[in-house]
Amino acid sequence: MNLSFDRVDTQDTIFLRNLRLSAFIGKDAWGRAGKAQPLILSITLQQDLVNAAARDDINETVSYGQICKDVTKFVEEARAFDDLLSFNTLLGNVALLKKWGGGNVDVLTMLPKASLRAEGGLGLKTSFVGGKDMMIDDSSIKFLVKEMKLYCIIGVNSHERLSKQLVVVNLMIEENGAEDHTQDNRKIDGHASNWQFLLPDVIETVESSRYETLEALATEIAKTALTQYTVRSIDVSVEKPSALTFVDGAGVQIKRTFAKDSGLK
Repeated sequence: MNLSFDRVDTQDTIFLRNLRLSAFIGKDAWGRAGKAQPLILSITLQQDLVNAAARDDINETVSYGQICKDVTKFVEEARAFDDLLSFNTLLGNVALLKKWGGGNVDVLTMLPKASLRAEGGLGLKTSFVGGKDMMIDDSSIKFLVKEMKLYCIIGVNSHERLSKQLVVVNLMIEENGAEDHTQDNRKIDGHASNWQFLLPDVIETVESSRYETLEALATEIAKTALTQYTVRSIDVSVEKPSALTFVDGAGVQIKRTFAKDSGLK
């Protein structure tokens, strides 16, 4: 049976997941510049794959092997990058110069050892709009903090009010324009010097708290970021691994955005 496909509806992609390299990006977890860090990179390229499938022809598509070689060479030949945003921006130039083609390119960059308190590391998500310029879509820029393992009083049960228990916090942050915040709000731009302010603020918020619900704790974390940093929106996930005996973890995830008058909505 012959099938025909409407290209308007196709959402085909070519992707590399978790390419592991070593790179000099910003400062390491100890605040030292010029130190190589492990880098985990995932790339998704929008590409119409109908012709490649119909003809079973590699020349009708983009070689993920070549993309891997292009990225590896780019990282190995570069001397250093100021921060995650400059790294991702320059990677977009590679896509343009190497003529990967296709549509938008999504990039997820993770530095798994960039923080002493975030076991999953720090990361950045960006999307490049396909075309002759391959420009970053500013609305796509998301900074990530993975697996902050912290301890606080949390819960409604009497025994939970006696000792601090483990909570796991994940953040996804969208930066805002500085004009929408007060002058003393610290900027988030992916540089280690800025993360070393944000993370201790979140840690202090969590470890000094005594909430009964994860909902309240997650909201307080969001408020800390939105009122003290130039953040447009933040996704906060808070999980209690010990909440239920036969469940790995139970938690909540919220999204909050900055409102100029109140700082939170």
